[in-house]
Amino acid sequence: MIKNQENNTAAISRTGIGWIMLIYFLSGACSLIDEVIWVRLLKLTLGNTVYASSIVVSMFMGGLALGAFIMSKYSDKVSRRLRLYAILETLVTISALAIPFALKAADHIYVWFYRSYHPSNSQLLIVQVIISAAILLVPSMLMGSTLPLLGRFVTAFEKETGHLVGRLYALNTLGAALGCFLAGFILIREFGVMGSLYIAAGLNLIVAFGGWSLSRKSKIIKSAKTEEITVLNLKSPPDTKSEGKFYILIIAFFMSGLISIGYELLWMRSIIHLLSGFTYVFSSVLTIYLLGNVIGVSIGSSIVKTLKSPARGFSITLFILGICGIFYLPVMILWSSKLMPRIDLEIELTSNVIPLSAFLLKPLIQSAFLFLFPALIMGIGFPIALQAWTNNVHKVGRSTGTAYAANTIGAVLGGIVVGFVFIPLVGLQFSMMILGLTGIWIAAIMFMLFTKSSQKPARFSLIAAAGIFTIIAIVMPSNMFEIVVANNPELLDELELLEIKEGTTTTVSLLKNIEDDSLYLYTSGQRVAGDTYFWRGDQKMF
Repeated sequence: MIKNQENNTAAISRTGIGWIMLIYFLSGACSLIDEVIWVRLLKLTLGNTVYASSIVVSMFMGGLALGAFIMSKYSDKVSRRLRLYAILETLVTISALAIPFALKAADHIYVWFYRSYHPSNSQLLIVQVIISAAILLVPSMLMGSTLPLLGRFVTAFEKETGHLVGRLYALNTLGAALGCFLAGFILIREFGVMGSLYIAAGLNLIVAFGGWSLSRKSKIIKSAKTEEITVLNLKSPPDTKSEGKFYILIIAFFMSGLISIGYELLWMRSIIHLLSGFTYVFSSVLTIYLLGNVIGVSIGSSIVKTLKSPARGFSITLFILGICGIFYLPVMILWSSKLMPRIDLEIELTSNVIPLSAFLLKPLIQSAFLFLFPALIMGIGFPIALQAWTNNVHKVGRSTGTAYAANTIGAVLGGIVVGFVFIPLVGLQFSMMILGLTGIWIAAIMFMLFTKSSQKPARFSLIAAAGIFTIIAIVMPSNMFEIVVANNPELLDELELLEIKEGTTTTVSLLKNIEDDSLYLYTSGQRVAGDTYFWRGDQKMF
């Protein structure tokens, strides 16, 4: 009987693991299609790309984490995990389809609130944000709750296919990158927002059906005895001497999440001035961000075993990530003024020969040049950070869930703080500098704590480097973002930049034509007004 059960398990692992990979891949694609659509829908409510992106990214990350946390408490008690997974995917489909109608119904609440209490614009915005976030939280939590179930099912094949768990994660992220690309560049353009939502819902139902079909062929339940042994082996007596290192690791995990999401929002805010307001910004940035993370995780997983001190390795990746923030705008200036014109010309020539859309290639190539390297660093640091946690956490008797929680909370707050506080108060350049310097100094302190006291030159090397980069950040010109705006490829050579104002909702620039002294007003890289006869006619019509 036991031998037959083992043979049955092996057979299921051979035939079912491929389908599980496909399910994981499609699930990631559906999730990111929904996320891109949510950003488009929230623009109708919040009227602002930064606010919409901040809410969607924060609620998406927070909902995934909360759903995964709740389900992880109960996944071991579920006997038919794939069947429950299929039910949850069906609920994801229903909730995602209901979001447009929920947001439309919420409009009546905003009207009632405005007429009853006569709030200011900021007070009304707060109410809109809270209600929108609550609506998005439901499907995000359902998405997050599916991950522990499918991951827990895979661990039942630990002896045969335990090495595939990492590949499953990579496939899920690759699916997410593909879904983001399809939604932003193909689906919405060809089928509209609602059509894209229906396509994602159809894929979700296919995923649910696949999970239900697999559940009928598999009844594997890992024995409680094995799980008990696994848990007992993880427990160790706490060591109070390591408390300091534990807390710096927690802070590093937290700031890593905050900086990563903060960078993502700032990238979207800045690159729009080079893409002339195309609607592909969010999808381009997010696609490159996800691809860079996948490649980086693969690189980090291969080198983590060679590191004598993963904690120091994690601090170095965080340090490099901080440097990326400090030099982001100088690199962007170099790209926009020197390299981008040549690349755009090559794309135009290629598009004339090969039937490729320049509107499709430009945002992807620009995003790859500007964002792929920092996204790679984020991905490389992830497995190294987890190994650093594993090597040190047992000394203080803490679980890995604490690390994930710190990183996720940082990501959620990164979306909120950068979108609603940093950008309105200090602007893009100083927001990027704050994130970069924070990452650098936390990395330097962590490197010092995890380096032996006998190695004094090495121990304080990152501290000294952090001081140097701080000085560099201070002496940098404060108008670098203005230079980026002035390098907008849509601006003519005879236009002179007179004034620029970075506001909460957009960046406004005033330019003068040096030939006839006519004035033009640009918002987010696009001309919207002017004092010439042509533009006066349009403004009167509006």
